[in-house]
Amino acid sequence: MSENKSNSAVLAEFIANGKEFVALAKSISAADLNKTPIAGEWSPAFVLHHMCDGEMHFATRYLNNLAEDSPDIFPFNEDIYPERLNYANRDALASLAAIEGIQIANASILKAVRENDWARTSKHVDRGLMTLTQLVETASGHSKSHAGQLQGLIDAL
Repeated sequence: MSENKSNSAVLAEFIANGKEFVALAKSISAADLNKTPIAGEWSPAFVLHHMCDGEMHFATRYLNNLAEDSPDIFPFNEDIYPERLNYANRDALASLAAIEGIQIANASILKAVRENDWARTSKHVDRGLMTLTQLVETASGHSKSHAGQLQGLIDAL
């Protein structure tokens, strides 16, 4: 956890970053979702699919962290997902709906976490032990980063 942030502040930032991402995604017209306005970058639709997949991974991490004793976390390989999970043929609006729903469910779960449970740990293959707080901060940063990516795409449309 950041030294100066309480768990409630981490959670508030997590919720705000998720809402920011969803609001930006909703501002993109359906006609623009599959456009690639920046050469070599993903389309907004691909960003939505990536975030949808990421939200599912993060949700599993929180649930396992809270329910199991120091469960293993396996990283997801975002480089192979676009091809293997067929991003080109997925419905961007379905991914957006899933993102929003998962974020609402996660916020509800995390708001109910007892203070001492924020220190529960999980074992990441690459990063080692991570607390629930660190998992939430990681996901929060992920949402913030991809909101910035979406904003760049919106600006380029």
